[in-house]
Amino acid sequence: MLGRLSLSVIASLLLLGCSSSQEEAPKPKHVSTSPQVQFKAQEGSESLLVPTYIESMAPDSDHDGIPDSKDRCTETPVGVEIDEEGCALDRDQDGVKDYEDACPNSMAHAKVKADGCADFFSFNLYYAPRVNSITPKSMLVLEKAVGFLSEHPEYNVRIIGHTDNIGGTAYNLKLSEERAAEVLKIFNRKGINFSRLEAIGRGEAEPIASNDTDEGRQQNRRIEVELYEDLNSKK
Repeated sequence: MLGRLSLSVIASLLLLGCSSSQEEAPKPKHVSTSPQVQFKAQEGSESLLVPTYIESMAPDSDHDGIPDSKDRCTETPVGVEIDEEGCALDRDQDGVKDYEDACPNSMAHAKVKADGCADFFSFNLYYAPRVNSITPKSMLVLEKAVGFLSEHPEYNVRIIGHTDNIGGTAYNLKLSEERAAEVLKIFNRKGINFSRLEAIGRGEAEPIASNDTDEGRQQNRRIEVELYEDLNSKK
């Protein structure tokens, strides 16, 4: 009887031991969600190009925050201020990017050197038809020119009046002279000294468009303004 009881107890203990030592289920392996970076050898070099990624995991080669698929300028230097298309800014629109431009506030349409600075500017102010005053848009351009001249006393101004061919030649010559003189006075009233200003009338002699259409005549009714460096001021 005692022997059978001992065998029963031993069997129970063995069963309990087997139950408590069951093998635990294996833990799942960590799976990386990072993109697989492709390494590409640069032509003619042993160096490797490693693309970078923005939050959306899209490639962004120049680190400017704009994915390459939407970036028009994928090789912009790091740290350069850019526009919404990923290109470096050129605020004065002279063709020289701001980060390379020694004169980033040049007048629009200036003829600039490689460093973004110019020694000559030329732009037009336009007259409204049958109104002896320049258009509001042209006045904004004039205001910008005044600001530039105030900061750059080494520049002088040549103001050249032009007309369309409506009316006689002598009449148009006089009209162009009067309009140029009036623009000269505007510059002076805004703080530019008379010694830096010159007004000339050319009449209808130098059209830039056909006088056979309203649009062409409107382009010909203009004041051409030239800003140029006074070389004597550098002596």
